[in-house]
Amino acid sequence: MNDGRRPEGLRDALASQSGDALGALFAHAAWLEAASVPAFLRLADELKAHGAPESLVKAARRSAGDEVRHTRAMQALAQRHGATMPDVDLPPFESRSLEEMILENAVEGCVRETFGAFVAGWQSRTAQDTEVRGTLRTIARDEVRHAELAWAVDAWAQEKLTPAQRQRLLQARQDALRILGDEVEAQRLPEELIREAGMPSRDQARTLFQGLSTLVA
Repeated sequence: MNDGRRPEGLRDALASQSGDALGALFAHAAWLEAASVPAFLRLADELKAHGAPESLVKAARRSAGDEVRHTRAMQALAQRHGATMPDVDLPPFESRSLEEMILENAVEGCVRETFGAFVAGWQSRTAQDTEVRGTLRTIARDEVRHAELAWAVDAWAQEKLTPAQRQRLLQARQDALRILGDEVEAQRLPEELIREAGMPSRDQARTLFQGLSTLVA
């Protein structure tokens, strides 16, 4: 399921002790969506501080609003299966340089959020649970815009970075892609999640990952 844009310093959540496998999946997804809200608000503030176009700032703020709706939608699915969303434990943010901001955007946006958009789109087409399919259809559209924002931010920042910084940015994307690929290879999902929630099997996730690899490369 969509990884969301994990903010810096996000502490791991305790797994839900109630509900079934589907409930745990949706509760974790709700937690990730909730954590993405401050991540996008921070991105908007930093884009403004670093002189980015207002269109990017507005898009980041709109994305934060999207994530609020996604959180509520995933919470509803989790509650339907007897699970509750863990609390988001996040320390206060500190100011960062343009390079620090854009490196996080490369990992969390260009790689993980883009892959999350692929997965959400897959779920919206294959989940046998009609409520899940409908919920993910809306979320998938939003996540595509979030991925597009990540790449737009990356393109804008490229012109402001030194050659050495651009090389570090490229390396960060490649490292994040490699780590994600390892996670895909290690994936083992219960058949219930593949069937009812539309989660891609390992072979299907490999196919989605190959598409991402082509884009990132």
